[in-house]
Amino acid sequence: MAHECDDCGEPFQTLSRLRLHDCSGTQSDPFSSSPNSAESASVDSSPTEQRNPAVTELDDLLDRFSDGEVAALHDAVVEFESALSAAVDGDSGGDAFRDVFWQYYERVSNGLDEAARANGWPFLEDVLDAHDPTIGDDVPLVTPAIANAVGRCLIRTRITDGVEAVPVRALEYLDAVAVNAPDTDDVAREEVHAYGWGIGHPDHSVADRLHDRASKDIFSVNPTLEHAFYADQYAAVDLLEQLVRDESITGTLPRVTRDDMPHRRYLLDCVYGLKTDDYWPGMPRYYDWHDELAYTFELDETVEQRIRELVDETGFDTDLSDEWTFRDLGI
Repeated sequence: MAHECDDCGEPFQTLSRLRLHDCSGTQSDPFSSSPNSAESASVDSSPTEQRNPAVTELDDLLDRFSDGEVAALHDAVVEFESALSAAVDGDSGGDAFRDVFWQYYERVSNGLDEAARANGWPFLEDVLDAHDPTIGDDVPLVTPAIANAVGRCLIRTRITDGVEAVPVRALEYLDAVAVNAPDTDDVAREEVHAYGWGIGHPDHSVADRLHDRASKDIFSVNPTLEHAFYADQYAAVDLLEQLVRDESITGTLPRVTRDDMPHRRYLLDCVYGLKTDDYWPGMPRYYDWHDELAYTFELDETVEQRIRELVDETGFDTDLSDEWTFRDLGI
């Protein structure tokens, strides 16, 4: 069933996309911050509280958490879900939902990350259990904020303590979000890209799960594989080779002026930034993991050669120059 915006008339296949789209004069990613996001994040300039009084309680709970009351954050996540649900019920056009979501998304994500760092993974695991994406017909509306904090925890743990220290529950959660969130739930699905940092885990095969999902979930698998290269480039190139050589992955991307692009060719886009230090994956939102952790990356020459040989072997270099670079593989 299509859902139509009352203001601009644009149709959407899911309510989540309708709720978060920006129907100003210009088209933009419906799940990215609108051009006026700074204003909508301001309590003074947003009419959110007039339309949705629940945010008053949410503000109070987040303030109490900032003052040291850790337990208040659990209630804040519940209140965030309630405020979003109330906004959905009270405003089919999506304005109230966008106001609440973008005003508190970063703040709740930051709070969950802060609490996890101060109190350990069990704190975050309790939140996952209370907002399980596998229960019910729809994933919880607060899923993006929770997945954001889980992704930060995963990356930080992998870099500082090694893959064995990554909680299996974190990987299972992000995988469950990827499987259960609708294709058009862009915000939640983008926050699972950090799942790639679990590649090589002894008790949860990220490589197998990504391979299983590749035929139906290519747009999530590709950026997740990009993250995997920063976690373990040798395991990641093994998986890239498996995927690109797997002829059962038969999907294509439509292109206006050229032949459709095979999904297996699209997967090579994941190596776009590996040979430069001015590009890093952008997820999780609001978190510059490479800066915080002083992370550096250098692509091994043998890995680079394997990628070049893979491109040549599969014939995906036919539209590239003789001097092609990894950036030429980007889409």
